[in-house]
Order: sequence, then C-alpha cells, then structure tokens
Amino acid sequence: MNSGKDNPYIRSFYDHAEKNGFSRTWMFNGDNLEQYIDTAIDAYSDYALFRHLFRGRYDPELFSHMMNVDFRSRLGITAGIASSGKYESIMLAEPPKTGKTGMSDYLNVARPGDFRLLLEPIIYRLESFEKYSRENRAEFLDDNTWYVYIFATKKAYQRKGCGKKLMEELLSYAGENGFRLCLETNESGNLGLYEHFGFRTVKKLLFQNTLEHYILEK
Repeated sequence: MNSGKDNPYIRSFYDHAEKNGFSRTWMFNGDNLEQYIDTAIDAYSDYALFRHLFRGRYDPELFSHMMNVDFRSRLGITAGIASSGKYESIMLAEPPKTGKTGMSDYLNVARPGDFRLLLEPIIYRLESFEKYSRENRAEFLDDNTWYVYIFATKKAYQRKGCGKKLMEELLSYAGENGFRLCLETNESGNLGLYEHFGFRTVKKLLFQNTLEHYILEK
C-alpha cells in the first residue's frame, strides 16, 4: 500500500482531514484504488472531456482500463479523500511541487496487460489534451498551490452534499496553511458550483476549437 506517507504535504493534509472526521482507510491508497476508480468512472462516463476524446464511441471497458493505469500512477504523489467508506464522492489533489504526470508515469506502473493501451488512439488524444492543459494552467501553479485533479461524485449521490464535504475540507486545510488552489473543468455548468466555493475563472479556452476549457483559482 502506498498512501503518500513520505510526502510531507500529503501527510499534513491527511492529518488535517483525520482530525475533521475522515477515516485513514478512506484516503487514497493501494487498498481502495478500485473504489476510487469506480466512483470516477460513474461520475465521468458522460463528461465533456471524455465525450470529446472518445469521439462518440464510448467504450466503458477501455475507459476503466485507462482510469486504472492513471490512478495507479498517482499513488503516493497525489492526495485523495472520499466522502465515506461508500466512496460516494472522491477528490484527488496534487500538492505543490508535484511534477508533471503523463505517459512516462503510466509506463512506470504498467502491467503486461496495460501495453495494449498504446495501440489505442484515445491515449494519444488524452496525452495531447494533458499537454495543452499543463501549459495553460502553468502560470497559476507555484510552490504554494494545490491542483485539484479529480472532484467526482457518483450520479446517484450528486446534489446531496457528498462533494461539498470534500471541497470544504480542502478549503479548510488550504486556508489554515496559506495555500492557493487551482482546478479545471470542461463543463460551463460547473462554474457556479466552484464560484460558490470562492473560485474565480482565470482562463476560458476552446481545446481544438471544440471543447470548452476553464481554469479557476482561489
């Protein structure tokens, strides 16, 4: 199990979350990896980014495989909390000074069955988007900024406060420790939610002249 215990940022965030009622067993690690993946898949199956990448040919098995490799590559370098042991809602956040993640990180955690992903065009479309995303958010990330990578709630639990619990925890931690926050969305409908938490839109873009892309900070 790799829980990020050697990363001082992640360790301090987990200590804060535990004091506020989050169980250590819910925090992102190798033992609950599948539960985190299941929540993300349920939440993101019709998300604008993935509709764009799949180009109308959504493949749930391929999507699951992609998320599995991606989440494995983030163990130990990304903090994660869940709303409860049912994982209704999850959040993954990269601490300050986290290096870029991408294809090389996926290869580092790859298992024999993962290499077939290299034959899938969507992997290279995703790598292209991630490169574009990193370049555009770079000016808003510094040694004092956490980047929210995943903020997802299962469809059956949306609008029930599960995600609010996670965001309020991150905001509390950031506020007490003087950190800034940055996140992105490809859905204009999400902007009101993030503005409610005090974020403001700092960039509005179109990826490949098609996909809406918003960068927000707090």
